[in-house]
Amino acid sequence: MKNLKIIFSLLLLILIRFDALADLKYHPVSFMLSTDKECYYEGEKITFLITITNNDKGRTLPVLLPHTQNVGQKLFYLNAYDKANNTMLLRYTEDKLLKMMVHDTGTVKIKYLKPLEQVVVPIYLNDFENYFSYHTQNASHHSFGVPLFAGVYKVNVTYNPNGIALGDSIYTYYDDSEKDIPINRLAMPSNGQISQMIDLKIKRSADTIVTIERQKYYIKTDGHRYFYLSKNARQITTDTSCHHITDLPPDSSSIKNEYFYSHFNDLYAEYIARFDDGDIREYRKFSDWCPSFLYTERYNEFKQKTHYELQLPDKRFYSVSYNQPSGSIYQETYCSSDGTLCNVTTYIYDKQGILKRKVFSQTQPCIEVEIDGKKRSAHRGINLEEK
Repeated sequence: MKNLKIIFSLLLLILIRFDALADLKYHPVSFMLSTDKECYYEGEKITFLITITNNDKGRTLPVLLPHTQNVGQKLFYLNAYDKANNTMLLRYTEDKLLKMMVHDTGTVKIKYLKPLEQVVVPIYLNDFENYFSYHTQNASHHSFGVPLFAGVYKVNVTYNPNGIALGDSIYTYYDDSEKDIPINRLAMPSNGQISQMIDLKIKRSADTIVTIERQKYYIKTDGHRYFYLSKNARQITTDTSCHHITDLPPDSSSIKNEYFYSHFNDLYAEYIARFDDGDIREYRKFSDWCPSFLYTERYNEFKQKTHYELQLPDKRFYSVSYNQPSGSIYQETYCSSDGTLCNVTTYIYDKQGILKRKVFSQTQPCIEVEIDGKKRSAHRGINLEEK
């Protein structure tokens, strides 16, 4: 009887696995990302190569290519993740819309790939010489919107034809794998098909003046760190003209205990502290207003997560802290979008780590004010004249 139960359990597992595999959608056309060089300097034009392959051995299959498209949704857009291996941290992503300031909208086109045929599509980052050029079309129209300072990043590219009329004629989009796909259509995730991840290494230059994302920076050092100033000044300053601080020496893209800080006026600031191996010790993305946090991850010396914060899609703010090594939640907070009311839940455990009760409270860390005709949320007690 015992052997029959074991056999039955094994058969059940096989059936479940077969059913799961049956639900996986077949994507015969793949997208591989590469670069034309192993590393680059800050502000240097970066060439990405997207190799599109029809892996089907028996069918000719269509794929969309950018062609002359100048407005609307981008067919390809880049995503840059942090180099850390203890978290999957999206640092930057492109605006998904083309804004090329031209009157001719242009078009995408269908390319039919024969079995095992490949086509290579180049796209460029930091190519601002041709950023708005009609003649180079949209290959140069790629930007993260903020400078990509020296460091090591993990980058992939998303191919997303969803919403482009020509793409809608050849693909059936799905959010879950259970959706049936017509025989005459190709399956495509509704958020697009993503390439593999590659390392992108960007070195610091020994130059004292560099241009990144059309912004000229004057670099000064105190002997330990390098300060990127948006205006030339005799002395180092850390006011709003200081956009970046790093301790990376020239010709380097990574060092132990790397320090990283950047501040983009009216957008956000970033602060990163790392372990010796490059993993994240603390990452903070924050604003000048209240609540200040936009995204936070913090780890203890054993690389166990102790704190996590983010702004939710509905603009509210969420924060949670953890007890370690148990991983149980210590405190959880939801704040309104203006930060004027936060609901706090504190979890109380016994000596065995069993939840005993929850304690609820409310805080009001922010106050809504009007500055330069705009409604802002500031920390209570802040001197607004300093803003």
